[in-house]
Amino acid sequence: MTQKLVQTQYPVHNFIQSRWSPRAFADHLVEQDKLLSLLEAARWAPSSYNHQP
Repeated sequence: MTQKLVQTQYPVHNFIQSRWSPRAFADHLVEQDKLLSLLEAARWAPSSYNHQP
């Protein structure tokens, strides 16, 4: 996996500049079968306080 550095306006520690973010997106599409598999897993995941209908 390649390390990506964010462009900052002011100098920051390398640890902060190279941190991973769940809001970072790759520049390629996710295959439909992988996306549907992920959504199916989420559908069967427990809800908050396990109060699923």
